Amino acid sequence: MTRPVWTEAIERAAGPRYLAIVSAVEIALRSGILRPGDRLPPQRDLAAWLSLNIGTISRAYAEMQRTGLARGEVGRGTFLNLVQETDAPSSLRAPAPRPAFLDLSHNFPSHAMRHPALASIRPAFDAHMDVGAMLSAQVDIGLNRHREIAARWLGRFGIEAQADDLLVTCGGQHGLMLALMALTRPGEAVLAEELSFYGLKSAAGMLGRSLVGVRMDREGLMPDYLDVVCQRTKAKVLFCTPTLHNPTTATMSLERRLHVAEVCERHNVMIVEDDVYGFLPDPPLRPLAASAPDRVVHISSLSKLAGPGLRIGFIRVPRHLVYAFGIALRASTLMASPFNAEWATRLLASQQIDQVVADLRTETEARQALVASRMPEQAIMSHRNAFYFCLNLRNGWSAEAYRQAAEDIGVGVTPLSLFEVSSLHQSDSVRVCINAAPDQASLREGLDKLAELLVSGAPPTVRFRAAI
Repeated sequence: MTRPVWTEAIERAAGPRYLAIVSAVEIALRSGILRPGDRLPPQRDLAAWLSLNIGTISRAYAEMQRTGLARGEVGRGTFLNLVQETDAPSSLRAPAPRPAFLDLSHNFPSHAMRHPALASIRPAFDAHMDVGAMLSAQVDIGLNRHREIAARWLGRFGIEAQADDLLVTCGGQHGLMLALMALTRPGEAVLAEELSFYGLKSAAGMLGRSLVGVRMDREGLMPDYLDVVCQRTKAKVLFCTPTLHNPTTATMSLERRLHVAEVCERHNVMIVEDDVYGFLPDPPLRPLAASAPDRVVHISSLSKLAGPGLRIGFIRVPRHLVYAFGIALRASTLMASPFNAEWATRLLASQQIDQVVADLRTETEARQALVASRMPEQAIMSHRNAFYFCLNLRNGWSAEAYRQAAEDIGVGVTPLSLFEVSSLHQSDSVRVCINAAPDQASLREGLDKLAELLVSGAPPTVRFRAAI
């Protein structure tokens, strides 16, 4: 029997070998290399190819059967099942709003274009637009004037860029996908935080890239562990969020950022910096792209500033990579909408943008103060500038059981399992998005419900299931 190509990713993955096998099968299944109903290799063959003992292979196959990924048939072998995975909070798929339900599972700015300061920008939105020119515009990386305004905006945060260094994207998620397409090949290992944005996980799976988690602490990526993983996997691309990491709120100090950049330079690793929250801290924190412009692809977006419906973002790319990113952009959407880009750049160029940012910071800090006053201090991981916080569970709660119980009392939260790069993490925590509440009063009520649920503890049936 010929060795299947998908098994090559197992040798590059970090962590226990049995979990690396499970992860490689999941990725191959999502990317279409394997299909539901396919028969997995005989355990002895796989053990020989990977130079592993048969016990490790058996453990991997048992884990796949336990989770429903595969089924064993006596005398025939092990076959793959079709597993429907959650790849986003339920709010992104909800068919209709539920009355009296406070959905804190989604991560949007509190105003979403209803902010008072935004009302003064509306005349700029309504100003004359050459509709014919916009309809006929077909410029893959974006109109030059849009990229010039974006370059000036990024310059406020220490990033030196010209229009020719930038591409206009359909939001930050699109930017992540373009970076995967331009910088990696199917089957290659890609480094990311051990808890990573679910959109990156979904894109990597669809494109057949194998994510390898890098251990984190309260500041985010741990450089020493990153060094070890770089040596082991030989990966050449790292995705990370140095500022207000989603979902943990971890934020790197300048010293940590420089250390991460030094490790990546030593191993010749490109960095993809997800900086969609970079405008929130005051003063702004120096992006990785400002310290290592030739090694960093910088992704920004207006979803957290104005609202997700605008669907416009920007990528600052080292000049020698602009062509490769242009190919990826044309292959995915051809171009971002010039109409949306026009409105987005009018917002960025307006005189009121500073007030919009300042008010958003003030509102977010006030909501985080509510979190500190309503939730047990030892149970939360938060940052005064973050749209969310992590609630570390106790009293017998598992993340999924707590999510369901919170939903039953009218509050939506997101289990951290949605962000786990591998099953090594197994976190019993949930993310709570405070800026999703329409106002502070409703947020206060929702936080009180969550706190009471946490203190009351899981019912006996949940505790029993967790024990077995």
